[in-house]
Amino acid sequence: MKGVWEIIKTIFKFIQGLGTLTLGMLTLFAMFGIVLALSSRGEPRVSVPNGAVMVLDPAGAIVEQVEYPDPLDAVFASEFNREPPQTSIHDITGALKLAKTDNRIAAVALITDSLGPIGPSHLHTIAQSIRDFKESGKKVYALSTAYSQASYLLAAEADKVYMNPAGNVFLTGYGFYPTYFKSLLEKLEANVNVFRVGTYKSAVEPFIRDDMSPAAKEANLAFLGSLWDQYEGAVVEARGLEAGALTNSINNLPDRLREAEGNFAKLAQNGGLVDELAPRTVWRNALKEEFGENPGGGNTFKQIHYQSYLAAKQESRRGGNEIAVITAQGQIVMGDGPITVSAAETLVGYIRNARNNPNTAAIVLRVNSPGGSAFASELIRQELVAAQEQGLKVIASMGPVAASGGYWISATADEIWAAPSTITGSIGIFGVIPTFENTLAKAGVYTDGVGTTEMAGAFSTARPLSDMTKDVIQQSIENGYSQFLSLVAEGRNMTVEDVDKIAQGRVWVGSTAKDLGLVDHLGGFGDAVAAAATAAGIEDYDVVFYRDFPSKWDQMIADILNSSLGIDFKSQASQSLSPVMQTAMKLKGEADMLLNFNDPMASYALCLLCKVE
Repeated sequence: MKGVWEIIKTIFKFIQGLGTLTLGMLTLFAMFGIVLALSSRGEPRVSVPNGAVMVLDPAGAIVEQVEYPDPLDAVFASEFNREPPQTSIHDITGALKLAKTDNRIAAVALITDSLGPIGPSHLHTIAQSIRDFKESGKKVYALSTAYSQASYLLAAEADKVYMNPAGNVFLTGYGFYPTYFKSLLEKLEANVNVFRVGTYKSAVEPFIRDDMSPAAKEANLAFLGSLWDQYEGAVVEARGLEAGALTNSINNLPDRLREAEGNFAKLAQNGGLVDELAPRTVWRNALKEEFGENPGGGNTFKQIHYQSYLAAKQESRRGGNEIAVITAQGQIVMGDGPITVSAAETLVGYIRNARNNPNTAAIVLRVNSPGGSAFASELIRQELVAAQEQGLKVIASMGPVAASGGYWISATADEIWAAPSTITGSIGIFGVIPTFENTLAKAGVYTDGVGTTEMAGAFSTARPLSDMTKDVIQQSIENGYSQFLSLVAEGRNMTVEDVDKIAQGRVWVGSTAKDLGLVDHLGGFGDAVAAAATAAGIEDYDVVFYRDFPSKWDQMIADILNSSLGIDFKSQASQSLSPVMQTAMKLKGEADMLLNFNDPMASYALCLLCKVE
């Protein structure tokens, strides 16, 4: 009898398996059917209503190129494990440029509550794009609940600035307050061997000091002062305030806040920063009265999100001449890597593909990098030189930061364009090799052995560096600095001696860098692209961004999840991080940067103190 039951259960499992297989096959067919249906649509999925307000609400960090997320992470990751959102600077400026001449767009609603880290250069670029949009006669409304220092620069350009009565405009000025580890390393009994060239090359200071050196304070205060002058000048002009109004307000904050009875919202209104204090229902109804009700419902004004607008305006490539854009974003490292870092082999591959493409007329190197590995920087620069040698013009376009290695890869371009607020220079080299022989000894761990030469085992972090090893490394660092000076002199048509005077690891803003000859022209990405087209002698062209793309499988999953399941990834990603999470992410970023130290010669052209937000 038992054997009969075993046979029956086996048959049942087989039938059950067939059902599961059938269900699985049906699911797969349904998934592929959805994808095919989506891909077969010839018209844009979103239409642009006539008289709509374009909602511009950038979320997260503003970057050159957004990293493609794993679509399954968006579903299964918790709020605390999800990566912070990103927004492309080119999407923002592109949407504003298109909307300026589009009769269907009546105005722009600027909402910056979810705006994350953004460099000064990107900030001023967006502000300029808003000014350009307003030249059409269309209005811009700032509608945020509160304004950070970064977001207020954008809001100041609006025709009317709304703010929630519970909100604030909190301006503090620019500052640099890095973390220093000298005492911690001493407690760990770690020996940090530092090798550097350059009076102002302060990248190594966090490892050898507990405070900022006088030379670093001098250099940092100089370029921070220039950045703040640009910020204050833009706000003062946009809002019609007196010169120095922001600095005076900040320096007298206790007295001015007392006059406002401790109310930050009233303080902002008294200072002319905000036009009206109103909850969302008030400004929403005001825009609804002016522009009509949204046809999609929601009891709000007629609107279209800027990303939906871009999707509706997407045009197919014309073919023919192309301006290839190679983006160097993040720390420069050896090997391959994602768009969040400037991985040498990845960028070299993009450059090689671009220069071997018969449609490529010129190359724009877009840089937003504090540098990193000197070796990796040189590999990237060499590939750009190869493009120049075959007749392609290379135009460097500097974003928020193009310092140290970021300047190295730009130095021999045919032209260098930078924004007035670009952080650049920092021409210097350093090496850091920590050894932990004392730390291990405290735990009762020792190393010993033999070698066939004086240099055998020289770079073990479990043993102290010998005087010979230190001498070798220092000579290598000095040679690297000499090489850096030489290529800058060659690229900028200067003498090595003149470059050395403005090098020494010192950081400059773009406007000063132009005066010093480190930069050829002041302008944004669009100016650099136009310069590349002029240099190539072409008028009709496509701008092609070289980058990684999601696999067809990931794209299929993303399309299915977004389209068939109705999951609103954007609304999830737009939630701003808490101050604690922001601090944690900052520390994680600093740790990631240290972990990316992979130069085979332990030689780095990196500006650790070049990040200003």
